[in-house]
Formats: sequence, structure tokens, C-alpha cells
Amino acid sequence: MKAVGYHNAGIVEFIMDTTLGQFYFMEMNTCLQVGHPLTEMIVGQDLVGWQICVANGEPLPLTQSEIPLGGHAFEARIYAENVPKGFLPAIGKLHHYHPVSLSPTVRVETGVAEGDTASMHYDPMIAKLVVWGENRNAALVNLKNCLLNFQTEDSNSCGWEIKVVHLGKK
Repeated sequence: MKAVGYHNAGIVEFIMDTTLGQFYFMEMNTCLQVGHPLTEMIVGQDLVGWQICVANGEPLPLTQSEIPLGGHAFEARIYAENVPKGFLPAIGKLHHYHPVSLSPTVRVETGVAEGDTASMHYDPMIAKLVVWGENRNAALVNLKNCLLNFQTEDSNSCGWEIKVVHLGKK
């Protein structure tokens, strides 16, 4: 980033050849991507806040070497989909909506509330659930528990359900 004079938060993607142990540059995005909540959970920092500070002419609050890394994070997306019809987007009133409780290890990003309507004119995503754990297994347990307790139901009974498919190791 120094070589191009970039001074802000962003995403740099690389691919690694594990046979040769070499990294190859893929792309740089000067904006945060949709997965930034995972990074925020692992580093314990508000990256959106960082971008606002830099836009106001303030310095970044930490250098790269000062950024703490801790634990593991997972994201699950909750969609309004019609399960019996092959997970096609579903429309209807969100009759019952109770996301899991928030905590330092659980984050829910949503733009809907009970009583809202899922429209055919928008993305069917209802929420993003981001969880953290001290290690991969702890994060998976947290994710599984949250998914089992995340409750949604539409008025058309078209199959909005939260299902845990497989959360084991690869």
C-alpha cells in the first residue's frame, strides 16, 4: 500500500501456491467488502469507523503491526427462501422474527423487523449472523447454537426456515 500511497482501510486479496510457498496479488478494493464483519470480530476494531476517520483527515488509529488478531469467526446468511421450491426467493409478511441476542461474540446485521414484508423487488436476505470463538471449534459451536435459536416464519408458510446443514471439519 505504501508503494501506491494508499492510506485507508481496504481489502487486499492474494492467492497462495502452497507447493511453492509463494503469494500472488489478486486485487485491491478501496472499500470494505460484505465480509468485513468477520474481520472486525477477529481484530476487535470498527473498520467502518476507521474509514470515516480517514475521510475526515485523521490518521488510522493503529498500524498493521498493532492490529490484534484473535480467535475465529463465521458468517451465516438468513434468507427468505421457499425451501420446497428449490430455495427460490419467497415473498410475504415476516410473521415471526426473533434473531438471537447480541453479545461480544454474536453480531446480527439486519434491516427487517417482525411485521415487515419480504418483497420480490429486493434481495431475499433477511440477516447476516456473525459469530466469534476463541478457536474454530468454539466458533462453530457458537454458530450452531445461534442458528438453532434464530427464529423466522412467514405468513404464507412457504418454508422460511433456519437449517443447520453441516458444521463439521472439512
